[in-house]
Amino acid sequence: MTDIKTRYRYGKPDSKGRNPVYIDGAAEPAGHVRKLGRGSSPWWAEGAGDGGAGTNHARKYEAAERLVHMTDARASTAAGIERRRARRTQPPTGWRFASWTEIEREGYRQVRPVHRAPYVYGGEGERYPDTFAAQPVALTRVTTLHNGCVVVSGTEPGDRPPYVLLMDPAHVEIGALVREQEPRYVAPGECAGCEQDGPLYQAGTRLGCATCTAADLGVSPADLPAAVDDDGAVWWTVGDTVRRRGELPDEDAEPETGRVTEIETAIVERSRRIAVDFGDRLPVRWQPAGLAPVS
Repeated sequence: MTDIKTRYRYGKPDSKGRNPVYIDGAAEPAGHVRKLGRGSSPWWAEGAGDGGAGTNHARKYEAAERLVHMTDARASTAAGIERRRARRTQPPTGWRFASWTEIEREGYRQVRPVHRAPYVYGGEGERYPDTFAAQPVALTRVTTLHNGCVVVSGTEPGDRPPYVLLMDPAHVEIGALVREQEPRYVAPGECAGCEQDGPLYQAGTRLGCATCTAADLGVSPADLPAAVDDDGAVWWTVGDTVRRRGELPDEDAEPETGRVTEIETAIVERSRRIAVDFGDRLPVRWQPAGLAPVS
């Protein structure tokens, strides 16, 4: 174990009598110590950037050692923050992180949402995944609310009640787990394996129908993604400004443009409904194809 006294050295005192303290060979001082008087604890230790806050000590070396302990504590805190932040990109074996936008667009039905997402540090800012759903949840609906929160609905394996999870924006940002080799819906076509027509899925380098793809992956065809049948050219998000396509029968009935306040993606039905606030009444729900961007 390293003797703490070998970890620091004093620099030359400045005009105010403050001795800088260098720790572990650092080029910049971790703080300074100085003698303030003749009391029982005349030595003052203040960390760099502490803005005048510090502690009193009986002896000079105790003040210096206080700076060593403070430096160690700060390094430990910083390391803990980085470890927690790194977990945002370290999924369990066999799984990968997917954003909720990807999950909606690709129609992933089997996902493992993040159940517990503490803050990386303090009580605000980034969150990190601490625990996930133990078993994949069969998604039925993903709803983005006006404030950026997301409500996920679905079912869990076994005789369980309906699954509902509410996430705040920082929780949403983490995404959820999908299988590492999760297939993607491509388009209707003929399967090269069985020569049957139907929806085709890309799994790695192989393109096949639902039956062949499910057999290759060892899953049920019902677990394969169902891409959202969004015939609109734009993937709308909450906060977008939109206009209605086509002519209005009565231009005074409501404003021509509005703001997207809520989006509901039905995974199984492969559809989206967009709630738009046109300013003079409750938000109206629209099909994506009925809306156009405001240029």
